[in-house]
Amino acid sequence: MEEIDNKETKEKLPKEVKKIAIITGFLVAGSLIFGYFESAFFNTYLDHILNLPYYYISIMVSLSALMGLIMMIIWGIKSDNTRSKLGRRKPYIFFGFIMGIGMITFAYAENFLMCIIIDVIIIGIASNAYHLAGRLLIPDLVELKKRGRANGIVGVISFIALLFAISMTLVANEFYTVKRGTGNILTREGHLFLFIIGGGAVMICATIGLLFLSEPSPSELPPKKAFIVELKEMFNLEEFKQNKQFYRILVALIIFRAHIYVVLPFLFNYFFFLALTTMEFLLIILVSLPTVVIVMILLGKIADKFGRKTSLIPGILIALIGFLLTPVAFLNPENKFIILLIATPLVLMGLLGLEIPLNSWSQDLFPEEKRGKFMGILNVVNTVSQIIGATVGGIVATIYGLPWVFVVAPIFLILSIFLFKRVEETLKIEK
Repeated sequence: MEEIDNKETKEKLPKEVKKIAIITGFLVAGSLIFGYFESAFFNTYLDHILNLPYYYISIMVSLSALMGLIMMIIWGIKSDNTRSKLGRRKPYIFFGFIMGIGMITFAYAENFLMCIIIDVIIIGIASNAYHLAGRLLIPDLVELKKRGRANGIVGVISFIALLFAISMTLVANEFYTVKRGTGNILTREGHLFLFIIGGGAVMICATIGLLFLSEPSPSELPPKKAFIVELKEMFNLEEFKQNKQFYRILVALIIFRAHIYVVLPFLFNYFFFLALTTMEFLLIILVSLPTVVIVMILLGKIADKFGRKTSLIPGILIALIGFLLTPVAFLNPENKFIILLIATPLVLMGLLGLEIPLNSWSQDLFPEEKRGKFMGILNVVNTVSQIIGATVGGIVATIYGLPWVFVVAPIFLILSIFLFKRVEETLKIEK
């Protein structure tokens, strides 16, 4: 635990830290826009275009998660030991271009096998290299006492980018949807439109990172280690004991983030199912934007001023309200717009806002010279929670219907509270 004078947490962020946070924000924005279109509309593609049952969505999401588990660790170890003229993480930003091309190509898949090859193999390899590079810049380049606010800036930029992606969904909903049964489906042309935007966005963000990011000279970094040596150390009991708090937060995050993957693969299937109008979508976004931006900025400041734990549990309890309200829109269709207008900002706080203190907390616990490897290990969170969440969500959606995934998600949030209580605070403030 690092002890920080309370006066230090009130200082303004230096320009260099703001620059790093903004560049990281664009890189993470690229990841988030890409991930949004991948998780939401690769899934609707299977449903709307290929007419496959919901469990095919769960299969593809789970296989993608397994690929992420393998590749993030490999890229993490490789990046820790990269000593190029460009830097340690910067070379991996180039993989953003492969991601973009892969996403656009997905719109031409004619069967489930083609979807698996593009999403699981091609995108699975490239996206984990790109994601890793963006996620490691804050712990690499920003000191602990400023990470909460830096992550707040990253969160705001990436959230605004996500809302841009959602606004493009409104355009697609207006021009590229047709009726099927009681709801709407997105046409192949609509999917291609969104995939061009998603793939183009990640390539633009990668270009910004490559142009403006500066990393320390290789001479300032410790000597490289052989890949196999780093890999063996993962199974070393002594290393495990030295990083006990990291593994505690890892377990807590697995349970916490499972709620995201219970909901996220089916979120926009649910909105299409409710047959919301474009204007209703737009108004929900306009209400959500300022609410979530303010919450992210506040959570970043609170994380640096009072410690990482302080805002987490109240934030989880507030998000619970949004999740439990969302299925009421199906049960009470006459008032579905008003219900979603209230519920959606709270759901987004749970899906995105709480990542600000959680990212800062987990970054604090990375061993300094092994951040890439431990980011890869931390990706176990995303992989395992994705498998758990997508599987549970798929079963619930198939048996009980889409609205009920929002009822199951809060179970994971409540369980995570007890696990986070066991993790040591990393920022002790001296008054």
